[in-house]
Amino acid sequence: MKQKLLLGLLCLAFLGASAQTKRCATPYFDSIEVARNPEILKNRLLLEEFTQQFIQNKDNAYDTIIIPVVFHVLHKYGNERISMEEIERGLEQINIDFRADNVELNNIVNDFKEIIGNASIVFKLAKLAPDGNCTSGVMYYETDLTYQASNTLKYTITNWDPQSYLNIWTVSSIEGSAAAWSHYPGVDPALDGVVSIYTYVDNGHTLSHEIGHYLNLAHPWGSTNEPGLQSNCDIDDNVEDTPNTIGVDQHCNLGMVSCGFLTNVQNFMDYSTCESMFTEGQVDRMRAALNSLVSGRKYLWSDENLVQTGTNEGYVDPGCAPIADIESDIYDICPGTSYQFTDFSYGSEITNWDWAFEGGEPSSSIISAPEITYHQPGLYPVSLTVSNENGTSSITREKLVFVPDTLAGIVAPKLCDMEEAGFPEYVDDIFKSWSFIENGNAHWAKYTNGNTSLRIKNQSNGAGTVNSFITSNINFNEVTNPDYIYFDIAYAQRNSSSADELKVFVSPDCGKKWIVKYIKGGKSLVTNGDVYVTSTYEPTATEWRTEKIDIKNYKEKNHLRLKFQVESNGGNCLYVDNINIGGIPLIGIKETQPDMFHVFPNPTHEKITLNFSLSAKQPVTIKIHTLYGGEIYSQMVEGTNGSNIKELLFDNRELAAGIYLISIITQEGQMTRRMIVTH
Repeated sequence: MKQKLLLGLLCLAFLGASAQTKRCATPYFDSIEVARNPEILKNRLLLEEFTQQFIQNKDNAYDTIIIPVVFHVLHKYGNERISMEEIERGLEQINIDFRADNVELNNIVNDFKEIIGNASIVFKLAKLAPDGNCTSGVMYYETDLTYQASNTLKYTITNWDPQSYLNIWTVSSIEGSAAAWSHYPGVDPALDGVVSIYTYVDNGHTLSHEIGHYLNLAHPWGSTNEPGLQSNCDIDDNVEDTPNTIGVDQHCNLGMVSCGFLTNVQNFMDYSTCESMFTEGQVDRMRAALNSLVSGRKYLWSDENLVQTGTNEGYVDPGCAPIADIESDIYDICPGTSYQFTDFSYGSEITNWDWAFEGGEPSSSIISAPEITYHQPGLYPVSLTVSNENGTSSITREKLVFVPDTLAGIVAPKLCDMEEAGFPEYVDDIFKSWSFIENGNAHWAKYTNGNTSLRIKNQSNGAGTVNSFITSNINFNEVTNPDYIYFDIAYAQRNSSSADELKVFVSPDCGKKWIVKYIKGGKSLVTNGDVYVTSTYEPTATEWRTEKIDIKNYKEKNHLRLKFQVESNGGNCLYVDNINIGGIPLIGIKETQPDMFHVFPNPTHEKITLNFSLSAKQPVTIKIHTLYGGEIYSQMVEGTNGSNIKELLFDNRELAAGIYLISIITQEGQMTRRMIVTH
């Protein structure tokens, strides 16, 4: 219903900042851009004046027009790398919606059947790129920008001229957990287009909803992202035949009455679960936008542009050469085992494959998905050339296949305390280097603040973002395999809903298969006494806890690998340190009291003071070990109930400079700290 016209228009920019919590983030992202660039409001005032004049003078029926479309698929070779078939199904649904051909229209409430709008718009994948070359209308980009997407992605994965193409970017996730967003006309051309999570491309009507925004439609209750509020009756979408409404929030009550009117809950621009239609008034606004010079929508469907984009009627597609592509993440396999490779090439049908596998057996293949065996340790390239009658394309991944030396890497017993020079990526020793699987904005990284560990800033990643680090091969040939591997963690929540989760896996086959051995998340992961930390969490010396994983089932294996995987869910920094393989735990068996044992000064060069607490009088054994488990000092003392302080002098003990493990062993268990000796 058209009322409060200018107020409604201005609200397009400034209302609804909480869009992150809903499916459509258009009001959120659009308001940010309007705040940055006041010229946008001037453009939209001109567009609104044009729209009202256009509606007053419109023809009774609209001719069918064609809009060229290009999809930019942002991915990391996961499910978000949607196929051509998925995109074509999604585009077919958009066309059905904009031509009012969907079967759901048979179920439209009688009050709205007479105003079902047919926009007479056909969206077609472009067949010619801006440079005039052949295209499928779908481009693939490997990038971390697929995670927690925002307008930042558009300045890296630049759109094709928005006056010639409707640009649609698909991503894995969107900042604030939204499903999709667009911009109303009038923004910076670099931002013009639609962004959607990949799962919505061929599922439902999300893209039709966002293209509605792209063509100057607001939600039926106005341009906010808060359906269901009574105050929504006071704002409007500037469409004559959409009744004022508070808005629908994920339901389908066909008899819903709000603001004194029956609600058009089946409208594509609402948040219902049964959206099926545009109204005639909404079609008028979209057609007005397509005839306006604001954002150049008028040029999209011009005869000249349709010819330049290969979307004109009668265009004969000569066919494109394929674009070669193979996954970029390193494949890990044990010597003597095989891997089946996947062809990710796109752009056109492929008739010929030519693979090259240095170090592999066979060293070449002409099938689409060859299985190749690698016998010798090393880091090997893979090349692929694909072709059809229209041309050829090639790609080489220089470091794609990693075959570890199972006798190298981490030789147990070993304390991986992260302090070693070169850790974690050793330039001169690929078999010693650790690997990282990186997603989102923040990744596992070496962090030093008096002590070196690996840290990830979970608060910088969106919900569900997964990051991992993987140790090098662990060689057990020099030791009897231990029952456990120990490691230290430190973590704090930001609030009660923080639910970051840490999983630790073990692989007995060089990383081909991973078995989960440890899971903790949310409150169970906390080491700082359940104190919420809203700033960047940095643990004190007492805010660490030793954890362990059981590896007794792998006693017959002479090599393993470990993977530490965190899923970010609104928490804070997580730290991992002191992965202890084949030695004694650093903080102790008595995990419920990790703060009962302190060592100072540390580092030291002449003496060390131990401060520990006991629940009862009892004998205490003090031991010092090398990092490899060799005992170099042992003394028994009588401990008292409560706090105990013991001082050790180094004068006659001839401890070389280095790192040692100092432990106290009581009837209640054992606690161990690292001790650094300098000279």
